[in-house]
Amino acid sequence: MPGTTTEKLVANINYACGSGLADCRAIQDGGPCYSTDIIKVANYAMNAYYYSAGHEDFNCYFDGSGRIVYDDPRLRISLMKQTGSFMKQAGVLEDTIEFEV
Repeated sequence: MPGTTTEKLVANINYACGSGLADCRAIQDGGPCYSTDIIKVANYAMNAYYYSAGHEDFNCYFDGSGRIVYDDPRLRISLMKQTGSFMKQAGVLEDTIEFEV
C-alpha cells in the first residue's frame, strides 16, 4: 500500500521469505531479481508468498500493508499504445497520442 514504512516492508519481506512458502532466492544478493529498491523486493516477496499460500485475499493482507492488484497499469498503457498504433495503421484511428511512462 502507498505510504507503507520501510520498517513494515522489511517485516513483510522477513515474514514472507521466512515462512517457508515463498521462494525468495531470486531477490537475494546475486539473484536475478536482486535490487536495493525495498519496494521492488517487498513486492516480489509478498507476491511469492501470496501465490504459494493459495491466492486467498487474506494471504495478501500483510497487516494492512498489502493489496491485490489485478492488472499492471504499465502493461495496460503499453497495450493501449500498441492497439492504438495497430488501429491507426488499419485506418480505424486518424491519430494516436504518444506518451512516456
